[in-house]
Amino acid sequence: MKLRKIFFTGLLLAAFTTAINAQQYNTAFGVRLGYDSGLTLKHFFAPASAGEFILSASPRYFQLTGLYEYQQPVPGAPNLDWYVGLGAHIGGIHYHKDYYDSAFLLGADLIGGLEYVFPRAPFNISLDWKPSFNFTNDYNDYWYSGFALSLRYTFH
Repeated sequence: MKLRKIFFTGLLLAAFTTAINAQQYNTAFGVRLGYDSGLTLKHFFAPASAGEFILSASPRYFQLTGLYEYQQPVPGAPNLDWYVGLGAHIGGIHYHKDYYDSAFLLGADLIGGLEYVFPRAPFNISLDWKPSFNFTNDYNDYWYSGFALSLRYTFH
């Protein structure tokens, strides 16, 4: 518990002491590999504020996630940013294919990660942890399977 307080205090301190830096791109589109694999679209609507949408699908799962993200540069690390955010998701899951047992998904999401923008190529890569909490049923596996790697093409 004490470690969590120190971590969040450090994040808040970094957020307030880091100068706002304009992002290096306006919009990026690509793939997300890992938990909630699918397509990802990230768009900046202010220098440090972005919206990200993730469309995830598999043979037994479908989900659309919308996130607000606050993004800042990592001091002393060119082209590397950290970000935190929150949002919501909606979708559906099919538990057992033989019993047609399905569930509606509606819930909240958190996200935190690092993003690197390649300086001479129109790509970025990010690694994040995105736990999600479902309000409509007990399908919650957020603590151990929320990590993903995203690869995006950037538009200026």
